[in-house]
Amino acid sequence: MQWDNIFLAGIGVYLPPAVSAEDAVAAGQYDAEEFAANGITSVLVEPEKAAPEMAVLAARDAITHSDVNIADIRMVFHSSLWYQGVDMWPAASYVARYAVGEQVTAFDLQQQCNAAVGAMDLAASRLVFEQGGAALLTTGDRFCLPGVDRWRSERGLPYGDGGTALLLSTEGGFARLLSTATVSDNGLEQVLRGPRFFDSYQRGPLDITARIEHHFATHGGMRASTVRLAEAVQSAVAQALAEAKTELADLRGVVIPAAGRAKLDWQLSQLVGVGEEQTTWPFARTHGHIGAGDQFAGLRHLLVTGVVGAGDRVLVVGGGAGLTCTCAVVEILDGLPQATERTWPQ
Repeated sequence: MQWDNIFLAGIGVYLPPAVSAEDAVAAGQYDAEEFAANGITSVLVEPEKAAPEMAVLAARDAITHSDVNIADIRMVFHSSLWYQGVDMWPAASYVARYAVGEQVTAFDLQQQCNAAVGAMDLAASRLVFEQGGAALLTTGDRFCLPGVDRWRSERGLPYGDGGTALLLSTEGGFARLLSTATVSDNGLEQVLRGPRFFDSYQRGPLDITARIEHHFATHGGMRASTVRLAEAVQSAVAQALAEAKTELADLRGVVIPAAGRAKLDWQLSQLVGVGEEQTTWPFARTHGHIGAGDQFAGLRHLLVTGVVGAGDRVLVVGGGAGLTCTCAVVEILDGLPQATERTWPQ
């Protein structure tokens, strides 16, 4: 979809301290071979705050560094991968309440690692329908035992904690959303489903690698699935670039999902078609996979470190189990706004 007059008005994060992957190896938490193969040097670890609390702090950061009037925020989409701190409870409503207010519409999105970029597509459509206003998109995850072993639950993908947020607005911003494209292949939902359903909630620790290996063993091996995955991602990238009238050579930066070195090399060469030097890999390798928040945090990193600036175009690549892949192209117009004092809901 090509967009007119949809802007990125604010972007924020809550990123806890990093824990060394080398120290995790020494403590017996992380496999030495995985450490050598992945190139991940550290991941973010939050000792206390729940995922929605981190999302609220990221949302406030994004709103503070924007020119958006809180009263103009018409919707909140909150994305997550993992447990939000309470069973059978809408985390999005909490995030909306403490970042915006009690009357704003709020929805939780659960399309795994693609949810935040997918939210850009959904929110842009809704803002056009609403004929103006702003949308707050947040992510938040805290990966911890007994449910998730951040170092071992998924091979090649150490998990980091954190919250991220993005504001879309029809009234201007530091960047313009040029296009989004979403491609799905629901036949790949079984990749992460595993061999069976369960009667009750499984407290883990999750073994996502075992689920993936079961799929490959029972559904035609690795090649059949990876070909379908590649086709979906390549299609989303191509559609987003075409709608934005942009070539790969026109891009200054590419925001990619965080992954270890083996997955990274395949992603870049086979899926996206760009070199490592253009991407957010240097950021990702020190933060880990922040769930659905990789893209918002990665884009903010490119902005605050000066890797991209006014006039540059950036490709944002999402992808999540399901399979759903959303890609977006944004054009940077200016630097991030200075912080303004705000009053927050209590």
